[in-house]
Amino acid sequence: MKKVILNQKSYLLYNDMINFKNDFDNINNINYDFILFPPILYLTLFKDAKYSIGTQNFFSSNMGSFTGELNLESLRDINVTYTLIGHYERRKIIEESKEVTKEKLFKSLINKFNTILCVGEYKKTKKPFNYIKKELNYYLKSIETSNLKYLSIVYEPNWAIGSGEIQCIDKITKTIIQIKEYIKTKYNLDIEVYYGGSITKENAKNVFDVSDGILLGKSSINIDELKSIINELN
Repeated sequence: MKKVILNQKSYLLYNDMINFKNDFDNINNINYDFILFPPILYLTLFKDAKYSIGTQNFFSSNMGSFTGELNLESLRDINVTYTLIGHYERRKIIEESKEVTKEKLFKSLINKFNTILCVGEYKKTKKPFNYIKKELNYYLKSIETSNLKYLSIVYEPNWAIGSGEIQCIDKITKTIIQIKEYIKTKYNLDIEVYYGGSITKENAKNVFDVSDGILLGKSSINIDELKSIINELN
């Protein structure tokens, strides 16, 4: 089933989150799966949610003496089943290195979390997959194929995030196909590939039709805007 992924980043205050949850819990849907990545502070509010919950970040070591960090064991204990890894904002703003990203990817996969890896080119280019292939070659090297069954990928052009400008549908379609073919050829696996980057109610349906799902950012925090997008998908 196709996915609607909500990355709420660090936008909401506590009462905002409570109000959102009350409204979101009442959305009835049978056409696709929701995966919600709320601000990490509020993850425990969704321990008994009827939809999947993910973490926007985590520390790559096990439980132990790591002041201020959040480990996968604790996240699993509150029914978190998804991780989001390699988002452009983590790399650009937080300055998370590609080595740290790869370490988190490895840690998430071997712990059998459903792992969504973000890939995408920094600047507009005629052939996005040329850049993405280099990312995949680096991130997936030395990871056991048996662990890659927990992997999915979101194609999210870095230049499109928060810009209000979306990649053209033809390039989205072609790039998603190329990613799928790369994984199938190299690892003999069929994986889901989503798209993210300035999705609105005006373009959501077109993107949804050519992908396995969509990743929403700021539009996922406004329940009315979210409902408008869902209505378009339906």
